[in-house]
Amino acid sequence: MANKLKKVTYTGSVTQSPGIATEGMLLGGLLPNAAFNGTSVSVQWSPDQDGGGTFIDVKETDGSAVSYTVAANKVTRVDPSGFAFASTGSIRFVSGSTEDTSSAITVLLRDS
Repeated sequence: MANKLKKVTYTGSVTQSPGIATEGMLLGGLLPNAAFNGTSVSVQWSPDQDGGGTFIDVKETDGSAVSYTVAANKVTRVDPSGFAFASTGSIRFVSGSTEDTSSAITVLLRDS
C-alpha cells in the first residue's frame, strides 16, 4: 500500500485552500500546521484533475457537510472508504476560520 503526503498552503486571508489532485488516491488524514487557525475543516470536490475548476461541497448521505474537527499539529484520521468517489479529480479544504499564507494542511493520501 502506497501513501503520499501533499502540503496545501493557503494563499491569503481566505477560508478555502487551493485544490490538490487526488491522483487516484483516497483521503486518509489531515495535519494542520502550527499556524492553522480553524478548529474544523469541511471538504469540497471537483472533477477536474488539475486541482482547479469548480468545487462543490461534499455531503453525507443525510445532507450534512463532511466536516472534521482539527487541531494545529495534530493528525485527524479520515476513513478513506468515504472518499472512494473522490479518487479522481481534486479536493480542497474549507476552514471554519480565516487562514493566511502561514496556514497549511499536510494531506495524507493512500492507495485505494
